[in-house]
Amino acid sequence: MECNLLVVCSHHLILCQERRLQCLTFTGVKEREWVVESSIRYMKVTGGPPGREGLLVGLKNGEIITIFLDSSFPVLQLKHQTAVRCLDLSASRTRLAVVDENNACMVYDLNSKELLFQEPNANSVAWNTHNENMLCFTGNGFLKIKASNFPTHQRRMQGFVVGFSGSKIFCLQVHSMTSVDVPQSAPMYQYLEKKMFLYCWCWESGMCR
Repeated sequence: MECNLLVVCSHHLILCQERRLQCLTFTGVKEREWVVESSIRYMKVTGGPPGREGLLVGLKNGEIITIFLDSSFPVLQLKHQTAVRCLDLSASRTRLAVVDENNACMVYDLNSKELLFQEPNANSVAWNTHNENMLCFTGNGFLKIKASNFPTHQRRMQGFVVGFSGSKIFCLQVHSMTSVDVPQSAPMYQYLEKKMFLYCWCWESGMCR
């Protein structure tokens, strides 16, 4: 079966065909189907109980929706101004990072829908699963890491970032997946300079949420 995108959940395969999403068992039985208003540009599994996981879906018309495998009704999270290229949710699920077709990385508060900040020259983005206040994004041959509202720090790296866990970043380079260890000293010093000692403590303890 042809598809544009595919993700794997605990008990299902999710196939994307333009505006249509199909939920199939591993034996090929179709259990559910959704048809959305515009072409699907990106989708990501956001976790959940087995068989009831959530999907974060970005559309060409700028809509960002959540779909749960056990529900027939997509939930609109946000309407972005331009087409979506990449998405990720923060660990607390309160902030949404969007990379759009203008290569801008924009971060929204999902409760207020307020734009918190934006960064240029991005093609992919990922939140740190251990640190609520840190994300990374790639673009123009660089990997950039941003903590809270501090300026980014960067290093040369090609590819698309697909995950960020602690000090390890996972990056897709053409057909291979690589993991890169990145030092945490730069954001630590940024917090220390502002005398934000609690952030430093929770950073070291892995409890930054």
